[in-house]
Amino acid sequence: MKRWSRRGRITLPERVTALQEAVAAGGKRLPADLAQTVQVVVDRAGERRQLSVEHTVVALAGATGSGKSTLFNRIAGMEVSVVGVRRPTTSDPLAIVWGTQGVIPLLDWLAVPPRHRVARESVLDSGAGDDLDGLVLLDLPDHDSTQREHRDTVDRLVEMVDLFVWILDPQKYADAALHERYLRPLASHQGVTVIVLNQIDRLTRADVVECVTDLRGLLDKDGLDEVPVVALSAATGDGVEVLVDLIRTAVTKRRAVDERIEADIRMTAELVATAVGSGAPGSVGDGERRQLASAVASASGADVVATAAGRSYLQRARVATGWPITRWLGRFRRDPLSRLGVRIRSSALSPSAGGSVLGSGGSGSGGAGSGGSGSGGAGSGAGGAAGASSGGGASVGSSGGARISLPAPTPVQRSRSDAAVREYADAAAGSLPPAWRDSVRSVAASAGTRLPDELDRRGAGTDFGIASRPGWWRLFNVLQWLALLTAAAGVLWLLALAGASFLRFDVAEPAVGGLPVPTVLLAGGLVLGVLLGLLGLVAARRGGRRQEARVRRQLHDLIDNLASDVVVQPIDAELAKYRAFATALERARS
Repeated sequence: MKRWSRRGRITLPERVTALQEAVAAGGKRLPADLAQTVQVVVDRAGERRQLSVEHTVVALAGATGSGKSTLFNRIAGMEVSVVGVRRPTTSDPLAIVWGTQGVIPLLDWLAVPPRHRVARESVLDSGAGDDLDGLVLLDLPDHDSTQREHRDTVDRLVEMVDLFVWILDPQKYADAALHERYLRPLASHQGVTVIVLNQIDRLTRADVVECVTDLRGLLDKDGLDEVPVVALSAATGDGVEVLVDLIRTAVTKRRAVDERIEADIRMTAELVATAVGSGAPGSVGDGERRQLASAVASASGADVVATAAGRSYLQRARVATGWPITRWLGRFRRDPLSRLGVRIRSSALSPSAGGSVLGSGGSGSGGAGSGGSGSGGAGSGAGGAAGASSGGGASVGSSGGARISLPAPTPVQRSRSDAAVREYADAAAGSLPPAWRDSVRSVAASAGTRLPDELDRRGAGTDFGIASRPGWWRLFNVLQWLALLTAAAGVLWLLALAGASFLRFDVAEPAVGGLPVPTVLLAGGLVLGVLLGLLGLVAARRGGRRQEARVRRQLHDLIDNLASDVVVQPIDAELAKYRAFATALERARS
């Protein structure tokens, strides 16, 4: 941040820098011609200060017959400018200089021809000092001349001189063209403007008071309420010394150059402010951000996917821990995630790791994947879900991990997401000026376009752990097989005993607690299998609920971060640019 002066008043270099910073922050939001105007003003300010701050350029401007040339000669103390009803045909200004050292580059910059330059001390042939040393007095062509080049010269120099002295006469001081074209635009240059009412020798004292009062009222309406009005007669010299004292003060203080530049910068800053308009960003906080993330999550189907993830867990758990003889029936059921078109990109497990993971081994034929066998292999329909994905390949991740590639949003979902982004952008834009509000909306529209692809990319890059196989699955799988083998052993034993009895063999039948061992094995295996199945179902449902909650939480966290990165931060950056623009512009205007 730029430092302010010790007195709390911004310095001229700081003001120029502030205007440049405002234009840079505004960028393409500002009209191209306005940015060019600012650059011209800044360049002209730099050029003027580099040429000479020891000289003060004072211009006498007025209409035809206002007595401007007579006043020019009176101040110069010599006949320099031609006096007459009609001005010379040249459109060039005439300059008389007090103190010529280093003034030539300045006169060249003002485009005063060498033949129209007069050094006052050389004419008077005096080596004595003068309290007007440093004054460059210009006699401009008439601003109401019928010659276009004359008016162009006046318009050009009005933007370049340090102090304006406008010569008015009793007949034309109320001329609307003069006030509208020249005086009113100088409202921001009051510190470097002087108004002269000439030819008071032609009026009575009462008429002079009346004319000055009327002129003062017109100037107040023009916004020039602080501009001094000097009533004088160039012909008789009455009141001229008052004007000379004002000029002498400006020359002595050597502040007119900086004051003129400062006025130009302030006026240009006002032009920028007017062109852009006023306004302020809206107030958006955590509540609005949560609403945005919630709307994007709802439009993306995150909750539906989380529910399907829980059901997928339950289905795979039942396949992995159910009764081995009937569990194969579950493999023909389509995985709930695949029904949503959710692609699961999983990392493959080696056979020694204990079976396949979700999505591996899928045939890609739709619902029923081939499934892995392993120890109770649990590929089932989930394999079909992975196989159905375009590209189909597995991504590298941690063992047993899975990455979700969310389904493409429907037109309705996309519309809801876009509407949520627009609402947030409008709330953030508040009452910003039109150009900035449009810029915020443009950023929001771009963010809305990026959201689906970015959500899919981040979802595919996040391990949700959907394809993991908990350790208790393997334990229950082993126990189920033991129960089945126990029941099978009992069946085989009973069949053997029945065969021996049919063949009249006398075979001893062991018993435990009065019950035949084969019967105990059969009944025990069946009861154990049923109990394991019931316990596994309870555990699977609890695990499914936990997985649903975990996936929902992960998806919502992912979408919260996504909304912040893709929508909130770019809009905040745009608002920060506006604040920087407004702050810099206010400093330039202050």
